Amino acid sequence: MRSTTRRRTALLASLAFAATSLGLTSSPVEAAECTEGPSCVIVNVVRTVDGDTTTLYSEEVSTAEIAEWSDFDESRQYYKRRNVTGTVSEGPRVGKNTGISLYELLERVNALHPDKAKAATFSETPNARKIPSVLSDADLVDPADPGKDGYPFDDSLAPAVYVSGSRIGYVRPLRDADKDVNITDIFKVSGALELTFHTTGKLLEPVVSVGSTSVDTKAKSAFSITYAKKPGTRIIKTRWDFGDGSTKGTKRDEPTKTYAKKGTYPVSVTVYGANGSYGRSAPVEMKVDNPPKAPSSGTGGGTGTGGLGSTGGYVPPYDPGTIDPPSDDPPAEDVPDDEPTDDIPVDDGLEEVEGYVLAGAEIVPGGTPEAIPGTQDSSQPAPATQEALRKRIATWIVAALAIALLVGAGAASETRWFRTRLHHLRRRA
Repeated sequence: MRSTTRRRTALLASLAFAATSLGLTSSPVEAAECTEGPSCVIVNVVRTVDGDTTTLYSEEVSTAEIAEWSDFDESRQYYKRRNVTGTVSEGPRVGKNTGISLYELLERVNALHPDKAKAATFSETPNARKIPSVLSDADLVDPADPGKDGYPFDDSLAPAVYVSGSRIGYVRPLRDADKDVNITDIFKVSGALELTFHTTGKLLEPVVSVGSTSVDTKAKSAFSITYAKKPGTRIIKTRWDFGDGSTKGTKRDEPTKTYAKKGTYPVSVTVYGANGSYGRSAPVEMKVDNPPKAPSSGTGGGTGTGGLGSTGGYVPPYDPGTIDPPSDDPPAEDVPDDEPTDDIPVDDGLEEVEGYVLAGAEIVPGGTPEAIPGTQDSSQPAPATQEALRKRIATWIVAALAIALLVGAGAASETRWFRTRLHHLRRRA
């Protein structure tokens, strides 16, 4: 049913996939190629030891084989989904003999390799957003015989792959018709859909922990990871997504992050275990605001009278227009969390004013407050200090003129008296 050439090609494709990934590193949706027809499913069965992934076997399943193996004996409606923004999307309708559950697909592939067949501990396939869509071993059970824990999906719908025209689709059913949010677990590809079953490790449940989810742009937040269940394996890689476009791969238990701009940022972490275990946390929303405003009254530095505070010097008015609005363009990858942000203005609590400044003003001779330089509106009249100075100068000039007139008058009078006396003395002589 399968040619040797086709198996060799599929095996080479799977080996390339394993060599370029660690555990569950996402690969492009259409990285593999089909040897029979435009569309197919490439099934990889892998094992991971000490971080090294080995492909046990790989099989290409054509669209004709999907129809032949299909366990969909009637049309199945995967009903409406809600995405994270609340938008409702119509789920796919998988027709009779066009789809096969992942449980049945693995059973069929294992039957072709009885000497290497292994039970799957979890599965993953990269979706169109490059985020692996994953299923635990409890999700891969036979819907007709789920075992003691029951079947996890509504209406006994099974995770499946299906044929839609010339494309291959993937769908994960809802666990709860009213609350389940997994619109990214329904997608279609042109070409090959790569599906990986892991035989080691398990699906982990990491949880992001942080001291406070409400911080300001000057605060440095420390994040950590907790687990709903113990991993039972050595974690060899973590990948943090801080929600502002920056990511960080680190082995540190508590990476730190300082946000540069006000906003709301979803923070999540992805973890990889030495045995292939994988997990991605639900996002934690960080609400980032500007720093709190400074106190309105200053202390020290000036003379101050009558309850007027003194700032002890001039501080330029804060200009909110200098802050750039949040950008939709993602920042560069792996932005260090301690990158300087000194060039980003912050709200220092000061406000622009017009006219006179009283608080923080200094007292000049004459008892008139002198306005802090740079805070007057040039369109307003001159401050009172300038008017007073002009009046004092005018007074001094008038006084000087009056004194000069008096002195001149006195001098003239003395001159006339002296001349009169001299005249009388001459006549007597």
